[in-house]
Amino acid sequence: MAYLNLIVFTLITCLGLHVGWAKQNDYPRSTEWDVHKLQKFDWKPRVFIMSDILNEPDDSMSLIRYLLYSNEFDTRGICATTSWWLQNETHPEEMKRIINAYGEVVENLNQHVNPESPYDSAEKLLSLVTSGPSVYGRAAIYQPLSEGAERIILALQESKEPLFITGWGGTNTLAQALLHINNTMSSSDSAELRSRIRLYTISDQDDTGAWIRAHFPDIFYIVSIHTWNMYQLATWTGIFLAGCPCVNSSLVQNPWLDANIRLGPLGSLYPQVIYGMEGDTPSFLWLIQNGLGYRDKIDWGSWGGRYNRPQAPVDWAGGIDTNHFVDSLENVVGLDGQQYSTPQASIWRWRSAYQDDFAARMQWTLTSDFSQVGHPPVLNINGQEGPDPLFVLVKNDETYTFDASLTLDSDNPTNNSRLDFQWVLYREPTMFQADIQLKALNPPAGSTGKIGTDDAGFTNVTFGTKIQVTVPQSQKNPSTGMWPGFHIILQVTNRAGKYPIRRYMRVVCEYNNDV
Repeated sequence: MAYLNLIVFTLITCLGLHVGWAKQNDYPRSTEWDVHKLQKFDWKPRVFIMSDILNEPDDSMSLIRYLLYSNEFDTRGICATTSWWLQNETHPEEMKRIINAYGEVVENLNQHVNPESPYDSAEKLLSLVTSGPSVYGRAAIYQPLSEGAERIILALQESKEPLFITGWGGTNTLAQALLHINNTMSSSDSAELRSRIRLYTISDQDDTGAWIRAHFPDIFYIVSIHTWNMYQLATWTGIFLAGCPCVNSSLVQNPWLDANIRLGPLGSLYPQVIYGMEGDTPSFLWLIQNGLGYRDKIDWGSWGGRYNRPQAPVDWAGGIDTNHFVDSLENVVGLDGQQYSTPQASIWRWRSAYQDDFAARMQWTLTSDFSQVGHPPVLNINGQEGPDPLFVLVKNDETYTFDASLTLDSDNPTNNSRLDFQWVLYREPTMFQADIQLKALNPPAGSTGKIGTDDAGFTNVTFGTKIQVTVPQSQKNPSTGMWPGFHIILQVTNRAGKYPIRRYMRVVCEYNNDV
């Protein structure tokens, strides 16, 4: 992905190192680790990557980050593609170079995760590397089916589970596959395969994006729609937005990346930032199983941003629907204390979390010693373990208790008292407008259990392992025509290692209108 119109973002940024991450904590660490108690993933999203890698450095950056989280995914393909910025060549050899470096650290990585959810071998990932057509855009439609397109078709056919396709460059490899499916299968069979697609593209980078949406409007398609090359309007630029007092710019700049990411056999391959850091990463960041994102609920918000349908919810609930998801505003209190309402805020609000987490995983590549680094907590609310949400049917004026005291501190499994627990109301996913008070039932000693804002820009933050919520009367939202429920987010932070590691669990409250 290239950013010809985004150079201004990097020219106005302020240099400096991240002041938010903690030094290695010196409190005692348990020696009673059991890796089988670490988070395991009963469901993994099936992922197919399309990347115009080597058009500029950020695709290589994104692939490195992806590999550090790949134990949470079922990788089905890694395909080198063209784009407007790389029109007549593809570079699968760069993908292989990075995967070979991953092969040098995968044994270390596997010492820090549940053995039931291991990292794939480099050999397996190398076998998934392919290339799409080496031509620009729709010219590919008139060429023989590329190896990359064949692999997409295979991935769609081999399982009825969704296939999450990420478009870091052009989408002509997918266009080839879709046309072949349409021309060689019955209309019902081709529609069935298309229904399995979950596509997230980093804007349109060739002329096949609009072609796909026009010819196959039923495809689940996440994309920022804007004037050609005006990327600064897109949600995904929140991943590297700099020069704004709303967010810590140093975390996406070379000095911090030099000190915290460019380490070891894999991290040393992380390129220097030229235009912007990892513009393609949001396309898979929403799938990381940290308890914030959930399956294909891109409208619920995640590290990868929040997108929504362009129709009013009351319309698509009544049967007038589209599978296109576009930019959506997020209301966030910035680091400067000011209120921001932008699409990009749905990503940059999580910057401290996703950068700390990335740095913590890079530390895993450097050592097999579990005691030397931090690990994610395993969240539990009311006896249900994450990362999936807790779904609750609620009634008007009833009071509910949510108890996270069974949450596991992976680095101190006999005692979770060193974990930080905070709860917030996340309004945007349902546009919930009524006031809700989250009451701390066991706030940390010496505190009221409340602060005004947190590092993700949420307000009215409540601390402690247990809260109480009294449900207000359900209200019709005049802007949507719906009677929404509400989402509560629990964030738990482990500070045992050099970098804070945050995990989440979502409580999805829906009104029980049948009672």
